[in-house]
Amino acid sequence: MSINRRQLLTAGAGLMAFPLSGLSGALTTDSTDSYYHQFHRALQQRPWLSAYQSVKQHSYSSQARISGVWPADLRGTLYRNGPAQHEIGSFRYQHWFDGDGMLQAFRISDGGVTHQAKMIATEKYIAESAAQRALYPTFGTVPPNPAAVISPDAVNVGNISVLPHHGKLLALWEAGSAWEMDADSLDTKGTYAFSDNMRGVPFSAHPRIESDGTLWNFGYLSSAGLLVLWNIDATGKLVKAGKVKVDPMTMPHDFVVTEKHIILLLPPFHYETRAQGAFIDRHQWNADQATRVVVISKQDFSVQKWLDLPAQWVFHFSNAWEDRSGTIRFQGVRYTSPNIMSKDFRDIMRGDWVNAADNAGQLYEYTINTKNWTVSETALWSANVAAEFPTIDPRVSCQQHRRIVMLTGDTMKRSPHSYSGLNEVSVANLESGERQFYRYADSQIPEEHLFVAKSGSRAETDGWLLGTVHDWVKQATLLNVFDINSVDAGPIAQAALPYALPLGLHGKFVEG
Repeated sequence: MSINRRQLLTAGAGLMAFPLSGLSGALTTDSTDSYYHQFHRALQQRPWLSAYQSVKQHSYSSQARISGVWPADLRGTLYRNGPAQHEIGSFRYQHWFDGDGMLQAFRISDGGVTHQAKMIATEKYIAESAAQRALYPTFGTVPPNPAAVISPDAVNVGNISVLPHHGKLLALWEAGSAWEMDADSLDTKGTYAFSDNMRGVPFSAHPRIESDGTLWNFGYLSSAGLLVLWNIDATGKLVKAGKVKVDPMTMPHDFVVTEKHIILLLPPFHYETRAQGAFIDRHQWNADQATRVVVISKQDFSVQKWLDLPAQWVFHFSNAWEDRSGTIRFQGVRYTSPNIMSKDFRDIMRGDWVNAADNAGQLYEYTINTKNWTVSETALWSANVAAEFPTIDPRVSCQQHRRIVMLTGDTMKRSPHSYSGLNEVSVANLESGERQFYRYADSQIPEEHLFVAKSGSRAETDGWLLGTVHDWVKQATLLNVFDINSVDAGPIAQAALPYALPLGLHGKFVEG
């Protein structure tokens, strides 16, 4: 339903994805054989775990070393975000998503490529840096003797993505406000509100932006059993907000938007109000129940259709579009359960080897018929091709897209002695069904890759592929450039940093 800001604030006041009560009795102790000690022992045996090490300083700055021929018209800034401080003293967080956020900027100019990175100075980061210990419960960890959480943004680590919009640069989390960042210095200005009355209401990390700059987003309030909907214009003005009652509540991470509709998949990973422990531990997977699909009218949030799919977990979608017949199409990386989040990302923080073949994410296409309100799903590739981080040409967001860029990996080619995650970058042509890919060296772990259009071009087939890599042998972070039409030929140019930063999550490229 559509509601005014006062109503939404009343519904959401004091509520967030991380509840403010019930944490004091659920302690996770830092025992002798803690995550910290287990990880650092494992690091000696599996040096690729350096991708999950904690940063050693608050900020970094360097001039990159260029090899190959850098494209003359590829100019701008790649901003990236992700969890970076995984440890405080000898205390290590127990989930990859818990690390405090670090914002990075790769600035590409005629003078080459410079790099800058700085920890996001959230309330939590400032308080814990001063105390020299973990104070607050996070997504997957409750530290010993936790401090009281008095507001959502007190535990907002701002570590998932970045949003350039209406002249602002925002660092995004999932359960609280966006953080406004200085685009030049990367200094943290403070929490950002699109409206004073909406301050602190969850604004998720995966907003969808139409070609005219219109922004759509959601947030979730677990304790209240509500989804929040946001509609913001190109100038950053809040047009309207709304809420959707969800019972039982779950944990959506991403969504899609078409010309007419907002679509969310709600997996049967249900929030248990009376459960104890870290936030993720308050959810129960129900494999025998449906994943609910809610299709919401952009014009009137109270107009909703609810459909069912088999139980599944999806982190990320590509993009959605709607044809003249009213058929909605989009792609997502489908998992049979949320184990990648509830188990694997904990195991990796201990330094355990994770078998990528277990519950690997597969690229699926989803189709919704808005005439008879049915939904279907189809696997696009063979089961051994794991995938994640699907991205598109941002110029066709919420419109028909013909190509997807993503990280992939062959789950049949894995060894317990090597890195088991995604080691390829792929470009999929949705019309022909073809996939071209480049497999990185065993010493390199790729991060999300983005399409960057050539100056003046309108085609999805005319541009560059830009992506970062953690090289655990060279102990360097690398920025690679590919020709989008010959990715399998490998990078045409590379910018190498004199240090390696831990693996991050998402980024955005800004031209100029």
